[in-house]
Amino acid sequence: MAGVARAEEQRFGPLPVAEAWLGSGAGFLSLPVEAPAEGSAEPGRWQVTASLGLSSFWLRSPAVSEAIEARPERGPVTVGELDRLAPWPGPEGIYFADAEVHRLTVDARRRIGGRLELGLRASIVDAGGGVLDPVIEGFHNLFGFRQSGRPQSLQNDYLLYFRRDGSGDPGTYGDRLRFIRFDEPGPGLGETVASLKWSFPAGSAAWRQAVQVQVKMPTASEDDFYGTGSVDTAVQYLVSRPWRRWTLYGNAGFVRLGGHELLTLAPQDMVTAAIAAERPLGPRTSLVLQLRHQKSPFRQLKLSILGVTATLIDVGWTRSLKPGPSGRDRAAYVSLSNNTAKYGSAVDVSLHAGLRLNASRGKSR
Repeated sequence: MAGVARAEEQRFGPLPVAEAWLGSGAGFLSLPVEAPAEGSAEPGRWQVTASLGLSSFWLRSPAVSEAIEARPERGPVTVGELDRLAPWPGPEGIYFADAEVHRLTVDARRRIGGRLELGLRASIVDAGGGVLDPVIEGFHNLFGFRQSGRPQSLQNDYLLYFRRDGSGDPGTYGDRLRFIRFDEPGPGLGETVASLKWSFPAGSAAWRQAVQVQVKMPTASEDDFYGTGSVDTAVQYLVSRPWRRWTLYGNAGFVRLGGHELLTLAPQDMVTAAIAAERPLGPRTSLVLQLRHQKSPFRQLKLSILGVTATLIDVGWTRSLKPGPSGRDRAAYVSLSNNTAKYGSAVDVSLHAGLRLNASRGKSR
């Protein structure tokens, strides 16, 4: 089974994980684990992945959480209510994000020669109140988890609120910030990411290594909070190797983010790292576990734990499908993502499902 799983991984690589973080979901460049370029891949062969993602956000600073949980009954969280709140503790600012983001993504890759891979990823994004809030509340009730103010707020509502009351004087928290969106922006174009991956010559049968460069183009609306309005770049090192019945993956990357005028963010640098493991569960099925560790692009805002480093865990299931009438290799996957700590800084839950295929006919290795 391990040999079969490695053969499937060579054709498809590990499953693409969710862009689960508010940062990446709003157009900041994220670096999920992926496989190094396969040195023996057939030149000129396209690999296309279409995926649908759904992410629910429930983020708030301590003062907001305290105010919501003190309410006697359910109702919408209003801008006026948030304006009246004083930051707690200290001058850290106020933030609140209640939204659900749906994302349809198409990722196309093409191998050129034995070591080079070109990629292009584009998406359609729709943010709004969504449908998941009753499901999440029911799940929390079933297992006795804390609701953190959900029963005192409106289900499936949409509001983004960021406020910092700094004066701009030396030693303070900088310029004042007031970013509010309570009208659902509707469907729009997401960011477009171009990539170039080059694999190192194989030093052994076990290890595979590659370097990848990504450039995010500002194709999404900054006003709708679907993009940053800047060009972001990233360089990352990728490695993988088999270990017993598992295949292990890892990466470490450097990201250069442009500024974001609406959020008063200056250009900044970030370091990110991730590890993943894939284990076969049968001739065509495998389990994928991934752990991501990444700084927050919002740390400049001084908005409490929204700026802390987030650690996200992804659990996925992938299955290689029988070739269709055209003889194309196909695979399907589903994944679930969540934050492992600091629950006011990352997504509540993110669900993704996708279909990947090699879009040109070729022999199976």
